[in-house]
Amino acid sequence: MNDNDDWLDEDSEETSTSTNGKLWTILVVDDEPDIHHVTRLALANIEFLGRRLEILSCYSAAESLELLRSRNDIALVLLDVVMEQEDSGLQVAHAIREILGNHQIRIILRTGQPGVAPERHVIESYDINDYKAKTELTRDKLYTAILGTLRSYKDIMLLEHQRQMLAANRRGLIKVIEASASIFKQQSIQNFAQGVLEQLQSLLFFEQEALYIVVQGGMAALSQNGGIQVMYATGGYQALCGKKLEYSELAQFDASIKQAIHDESSVYAADHFVGFFHTERGPVNLLIIDGPVALSNPDKELIELFCRNVSIAFENLMMNKEIQELRSDQ
Repeated sequence: MNDNDDWLDEDSEETSTSTNGKLWTILVVDDEPDIHHVTRLALANIEFLGRRLEILSCYSAAESLELLRSRNDIALVLLDVVMEQEDSGLQVAHAIREILGNHQIRIILRTGQPGVAPERHVIESYDINDYKAKTELTRDKLYTAILGTLRSYKDIMLLEHQRQMLAANRRGLIKVIEASASIFKQQSIQNFAQGVLEQLQSLLFFEQEALYIVVQGGMAALSQNGGIQVMYATGGYQALCGKKLEYSELAQFDASIKQAIHDESSVYAADHFVGFFHTERGPVNLLIIDGPVALSNPDKELIELFCRNVSIAFENLMMNKEIQELRSDQ
């Protein structure tokens, strides 16, 4: 999972008081050290949706932009307006949106000199989420502003994740369509495998590393440490695409692969998933997701239906391939 996926781990309940190891990251940008100290005191021991706050500090516009270029997990910036220059904070706000292209991070401008940058002008001209005078930000008001903004950030990240999943689903569909359209080309089966993996990851709302493997001979091959063909792979396994492996090279999935082939069904382990399907014409096909799997029973039924449909598509693919080979031999 990447950083953005963390926001999907929370359900709609907002009464949890236990942390889950993840943090809401807040960046304080101000050239006055006392402001950093006071802000940390005001936000100490605060939790939101079961997560503590991680507070980072930058003391200039340039320093803040350098940090923001290197991290994409910052939820909120508490940004001073007047620093090196009278409009340093405004320049940072503009750079975040227009140069860094970050439209998810929330921005609260704070100023000790409201007359320098009038509130109405700032709100109309800059893509920020709030504008406060430092004198009005009591501990309670800062708490309210922070939690309200974090809630907004959580909702935005949820929408962004759903958009990414829709895009992944579309890419998977395109690959499957390309495979059927280029059925007589050498790479059509690999395109099919890529499309299947992308569809599966989208269906499960996963972005873990994944493999699509073919086991010739099924259990008999495994008992002899036979070969495995990697049709397609993602993430750290991508270098294995198209390669033949010894069974021992996937030893971390040993028990689940054997169980899937023996039972002719998918396996949901604590830290990975092995999807099973095969056809009368083809070998055993396995879809492996390397990462934690937590699915409801309806989700599992959906995955089983997906695997059955994939087996039908694969059968058709192999039939067409055989027909083409027969024609080329004549």
